[in-house]
Amino acid sequence: MRKIFIAAVFFWALFAVPAFAHELILKPAKFTAQKGEELPIELQSTHIFIVKEEVEDISRITAGIFQGGKLVPSALKPNEPDLRIDFSVKIPDDSSSSIIMANKTGDIWSVTPDGWVAGTRKSLEDKGIKVTRASMTDKFVKAIINASASDKNFATVVGQELEIVPVTNPASAKTGQYFKVKVLFNGQPAAMPVFATYDGFVKEYENTYAYYTESDTDGIANIKITSPGLWIIRASKDNEPGVPGEYDTRSIRSILTIQVK
Repeated sequence: MRKIFIAAVFFWALFAVPAFAHELILKPAKFTAQKGEELPIELQSTHIFIVKEEVEDISRITAGIFQGGKLVPSALKPNEPDLRIDFSVKIPDDSSSSIIMANKTGDIWSVTPDGWVAGTRKSLEDKGIKVTRASMTDKFVKAIINASASDKNFATVVGQELEIVPVTNPASAKTGQYFKVKVLFNGQPAAMPVFATYDGFVKEYENTYAYYTESDTDGIANIKITSPGLWIIRASKDNEPGVPGEYDTRSIRSILTIQVK
């Protein structure tokens, strides 16, 4: 029985852990801001939605506002006491939606006899460390600011590798109704699992969501809104092919943050 238990733990460590990597989430100080205002943004990393747990490595992160067809990057400030990364964006227009975004790419961790260690298979094996499996996780996140009933900028595609695009205007999102999104992978509609939850749904348990659905072949997913407040919507592609010698599998995550009034 003990051998079976050890084998089960090893199997979980070998295959399941990448699915439990911290999620990257954008949390604006507020969801409405005036033109020219510097809006503070928190970039959080967590398993509990939404409770800050760790500060991620900013060397792999770019974040800022999507403006003029591109990401205008902001200066990132790790905030260890408050377990978050701080930055701000200047709001260009208060009559249309602004899209805040962040990308973290190239984050590779390997399973070794001492547990998960940062580094590629080759870099660690060159040091004499045995690597059972190496995985890379890329994270893409967005938040919608200043959504209004007459605005259409909320549906702007910013070109993230895995992207969640609202179809329903966040300004029209209401409790008891469905919120529609489109999932894009490399710019094309993609079918995959979609999770959603709201701030305060669960504070006791990790990786727990209020809603589950799947996007169809047109990339469309419908989320039932069950509470007002800050919502996150998540999609992921796991166990994508790796690069020989560097990492064996790749996971790609995307999270959209909206406010439901």
